[in-house]
Amino acid sequence: MNRILLLCLSLFTVINAQAQFPMMGGPAKATVTGRITVVVVDSANQKPIDYASVSLTRVKDNKPVNGGLTDDKGKLVLQNVAPDEYKLSVGFLGYATKFIMVKTTPSRPDQNLGTISLSGTANTLSEVTIEGKKALVENKIDRLVYNADADATNAGGDATDVMRKVPMLSVDMNGNVQLRGSAVRILVNGKPSGTMANSVGDALKMIPADQIKSVEVITNPSAKYDAEGSGGIINIITKKSNAEGVSGNANASAGTRQNTGAFNLTAKTGRLSVNTALGTMFAYPQRSSVGFLNTTVSDGVTSTVNQLGTSNWSREMYNGSLGLDYDFNLYNNISTNVKYNNFYNGGPGTSNLSINNTLATNTSQSDAGNGNLDWNLDYKKTSKKAGEEFTISGQLTEGRNTNEFVNTLNIPNVPDLITASNNVGRNKEYTAQTDYVYPFSKSVIFEVGGKGIFRTIQSQYSNNSARDFDYQQNVGAAYSTISFNLTKKIQFKGGLRAEYTGINVNNGFKNDYFNLFPNVIISQTKGMTTMKVSYNRRVQRPSLSYLNPFRN
Repeated sequence: MNRILLLCLSLFTVINAQAQFPMMGGPAKATVTGRITVVVVDSANQKPIDYASVSLTRVKDNKPVNGGLTDDKGKLVLQNVAPDEYKLSVGFLGYATKFIMVKTTPSRPDQNLGTISLSGTANTLSEVTIEGKKALVENKIDRLVYNADADATNAGGDATDVMRKVPMLSVDMNGNVQLRGSAVRILVNGKPSGTMANSVGDALKMIPADQIKSVEVITNPSAKYDAEGSGGIINIITKKSNAEGVSGNANASAGTRQNTGAFNLTAKTGRLSVNTALGTMFAYPQRSSVGFLNTTVSDGVTSTVNQLGTSNWSREMYNGSLGLDYDFNLYNNISTNVKYNNFYNGGPGTSNLSINNTLATNTSQSDAGNGNLDWNLDYKKTSKKAGEEFTISGQLTEGRNTNEFVNTLNIPNVPDLITASNNVGRNKEYTAQTDYVYPFSKSVIFEVGGKGIFRTIQSQYSNNSARDFDYQQNVGAAYSTISFNLTKKIQFKGGLRAEYTGINVNNGFKNDYFNLFPNVIISQTKGMTTMKVSYNRRVQRPSLSYLNPFRN
């Protein structure tokens, strides 16, 4: 406990010292827009003037950038106004044109000009379309990036299809992903998901390929990432719509084995964005057969079991999500997202057996399902120095897994032998994290942060309470990294992560341990060839299925 308090105190001191943003460097490119509100009235009788013309002209180049007509109450709100100095002209037929100087800033992007007697002519700025193409694959110092949105062949598929195109990844027939032959940890937008922890193959099938912007293959995770996992990290970046108004898409696929459907909708007005998504998958009952012959010899006695059986299992999945994103101004943003996933698979089975030449029949019913809820809340603060960023994040994950089976063995002239079990597993995980990034220059970047993870796992059996299992695991971590160029062609990135882990089990077992996880990577680019040398240290923590396996 003393180590945890010391670790948290040290982290708070570092972050408190770094969080005072120096106002250095050139201003970042504006990404937040505001609004200008006016009400136009007749100066003589104070009655509103509808259809009055309002034009907004940028002072520095004398170009009109926005405009419109007032409504029947004389009101007009000009949206998507970037921070700058403007001249607002207000006019109407029979009235003198009036000009007003307006200034908006990143910290105060909104301006309410109140009541104005006149409005000006609106000039329309011709629409300009800028198109650019990304490289399909980008090789960065600690990761390889596959830009899925640049590959037109991804249309109509799901995340599993995208993964098969990513270099260094392999996907088996069940949708499980490996990186150079090792298991990987999969994140979505930089965050872990309880759905991925339960079943990677099923979870990937629920993400339409059209919603994936890029896939990052992090072969050598820096100290910023959790030390848990052995084969690297895959980070799936989803698309974010910046278009004003309402947009969305829907896709569906049907086949002889499974059917899928997905729908997402985004509404954006000013600095507020709301998005929602729904998805479903249904697999037809699959008839499969299995047969085996088992012969054992004990004390000179030979026993033989010959079995031939069939099963008819089905699979069903659905999910839904809702997200909000709001920019207070250019430097402050808050976002939240909640997502629910539910999976089910199971069905009946029948086996014909010959046990030492005695015929028998076994019938079974197996059902397994899991439901998972993920909720994220994030705050981000930037400054006038491009690249400087301070974030605070919180995540709640709750999952419920069920496993149930009933086997009935029927042997002539012998009472039926019934074996049954019902297990419910629950997982709760609370995460709090803070990160700070400070670029000393374009090539020298310093990062520091901390994270706390609080896990509670419960496994309960309806017919055997002696096998009930309660497990608590708390992890406190702090890290620091730095990256810079050794030469024009050689890059360096290194860091250190410290983690303290405390474990408590209901059988009285307790354990705590402290670990340091260093990370170093050196990358050299020569022409089209990139060579990397890296070292890192990782840890693998067991999941519920290993801690308290379900035996059937």
